[in-house]
Amino acid sequence: MKGKILLAALWLVGCVVVSGIVVVSQDVGSGHRRADIHPSNETNQGNNALRSLALALSSGKEAMRPFRGSRSENDPDKDRLNPPIAGMDCYLDRIATYVSCFSSLIHTEEEAVTLFTSLIDELQAALPSDRWRGMQKDPGTASIRSYTYDDQRSNARIDIDIIAGTGPSGQSIYMVSSFGWPH
Repeated sequence: MKGKILLAALWLVGCVVVSGIVVVSQDVGSGHRRADIHPSNETNQGNNALRSLALALSSGKEAMRPFRGSRSENDPDKDRLNPPIAGMDCYLDRIATYVSCFSSLIHTEEEAVTLFTSLIDELQAALPSDRWRGMQKDPGTASIRSYTYDDQRSNARIDIDIIAGTGPSGQSIYMVSSFGWPH
């Protein structure tokens, strides 16, 4: 029952979220970067934003303040993340000070895996490798794939999941979620 409630809540959030899909530039399974893809300014800006966010997560709740954007239209206890993360609708919780990000609803598992993999790719490029370690983990309730990054010094964490569910017409739907927890 708890899983169904979680899935329903995520489905509702996904219905409100509108975002795009980011193209994969690394095969996470093999760890090899594709030579035919070169970082653009947008990618560099995205990496800088992710790097800054990771530093803030590592530094604690007070360091998260500059990332507070406008207040969420759907939840008075959340602010939009500023700067935003491409392909995701992200919020900073006012009470617990964690970051939550959700993609729009995705209609194929392949598209969900593409977004999931691209987020892992972007984080791998953005996070300082001497501090942050990434690894696949066992999927949780309603998840079909999960990945986590942990800061070895502060215990800050970033979790990425593909959540699978069934739409109102019985079709499979997917959503990519990411949560960032400060130390």
